[in-house]
Amino acid sequence: MEEASSALFSSIDPAGPLEVAFLVRRTGAVLASWTRADVQHEVVSVMAATMLGSIETMSEALGCPSPEFVAIETDVCRMLATKVEPHALLVLVADRKVGQRVLQASARRIVAEVSKAMPANGVRDQQQVPAAH
Repeated sequence: MEEASSALFSSIDPAGPLEVAFLVRRTGAVLASWTRADVQHEVVSVMAATMLGSIETMSEALGCPSPEFVAIETDVCRMLATKVEPHALLVLVADRKVGQRVLQASARRIVAEVSKAMPANGVRDQQQVPAAH
């Protein structure tokens, strides 16, 4: 379980800009995670999935297409949630001082790594799926 999470996010530099990286199902179930500090995994994952779902619903109600990613900036941090496949999200959090481009580049790199673990048809091989953390 721990090993699969470590393998997926093994390229994250512990001294780098990311504070949190989660791969979650649209339900909020954690597939893999990496955090610099102790965080409440269930709260972060469920609220990230809820946030993206709420923004999708609002966008569609306004006649806008469903977004592929959502970027949020608070007083002290930046959050990025991006679709990895129809039923999974990548959630990254960094200090607000970290530029949006840096966060997006990190997301692209990690999504590429996740995509390598999935067959071309989008259905994951159970041996390649990161186990829940």
